[in-house]
Amino acid sequence: MSKFKYRALKDKTHIVTGEVEASSPREARRKIYELGFLPTKVYTEEIIVDALPVTSQETLLTNGKIVKSLSLQEKIMFTSELEVMIASGIPILDALHSLENSSPREKIKIICHNVQKSIINGMTFATALASLYPKVFGELYIALVKTGEEAGELDITLGRMLYLLRNQDDIKGKIIRASIYPAVLILIMFGVLMLFSIKVFPAFYGVLQFNSTDIPFYSRMLIGFCQFINHFWWLVIVCIGAFCGAISMLFQNPQIKSKWDDYVLKIPVVSDFIQYINLSNFMTVLYIAYEAGVPIVNALKLSNKTIGNYTIKNKVANAINMVKNSKPLSEAFNVTGAIPSALITMIATGEKSGTLGKMFRDSADVIDKKVNMALEAMTRLFEPTLIVIMGIAVAFIAVGFYQMYFAMLGSLF
Repeated sequence: MSKFKYRALKDKTHIVTGEVEASSPREARRKIYELGFLPTKVYTEEIIVDALPVTSQETLLTNGKIVKSLSLQEKIMFTSELEVMIASGIPILDALHSLENSSPREKIKIICHNVQKSIINGMTFATALASLYPKVFGELYIALVKTGEEAGELDITLGRMLYLLRNQDDIKGKIIRASIYPAVLILIMFGVLMLFSIKVFPAFYGVLQFNSTDIPFYSRMLIGFCQFINHFWWLVIVCIGAFCGAISMLFQNPQIKSKWDDYVLKIPVVSDFIQYINLSNFMTVLYIAYEAGVPIVNALKLSNKTIGNYTIKNKVANAINMVKNSKPLSEAFNVTGAIPSALITMIATGEKSGTLGKMFRDSADVIDKKVNMALEAMTRLFEPTLIVIMGIAVAFIAVGFYQMYFAMLGSLF
């Protein structure tokens, strides 16, 4: 056992000092929390830390710049750096100050600076995030940080949050990689159509007009379409933008969004991907929140907010209401059909054996594998479909091209 000196906030206003005996900095912080204090400094040697030094960034960070969002990579960077430093026994204030000075991202510097000031003024880390950046970090992140602070296990909680963020980043990367090949095919098809519209067909059309050749009806239609694209390409772009905007506005309507979400769950292959991608986030958050000590109903509510599909979200909401009324979680999921039966069996086993947290983790792993399988199935379906569409488009162009070619040859004899 070692003696750890500390400096802490009492009643969020008064600074107190003292010492505790503990086997590690983490245990020392937990004991300080149990005393009702918020530790700002825990150390084994006398180190004087009064106020945060004014850095060269002071003017930059206080000139009215506002952080409205962080990218997923920036959240991972912020969480990872804090988790490592706090796990090493560095108090939250010192960790934030170090991250402010070392981070290459201006947004992270601003957040660290402002959160430090709030903590010095008596707020906890979670309260500071909730007060200053509720939309940047979100309800889940802040709730887990609050739970970790209260338990004196902030580093463990940040580690769990880091697991969730990296899992989301991994899924995002898989979707992007799977989309690259179809996107390239679409670009190639578009490029071929534009080449024929701008260069090939106008040249043939000019030769045919010069020779006063009768142009087949299908070729005239194709040439008319190409001329329209060539002269009014900007109108096509405006129409596409307006169409996308209208679709986006329609999906803001909850009733339309709900009907669409219900419909996509009936499409073969696509339905599996939609279900598993939603449940992946749900099960991962449920595992992390439950292991962090969040009550099961609150953990379910936090997890349900990660689901984007209304149909699945409503099923989970019904299951939550049943759990509130003292129904076992596995039975609630079974009645509502919110999750696959295999996961229900795993959760039921966890309830009986008292290993529910482990079963949540195992369920999340199973769902992640299902996401990979569904993504591969969608890729195998869409790639040949796009190739067929490209073939049809090329066939239409080829028919028009050969009609004009033979018409031109006929005019020479």
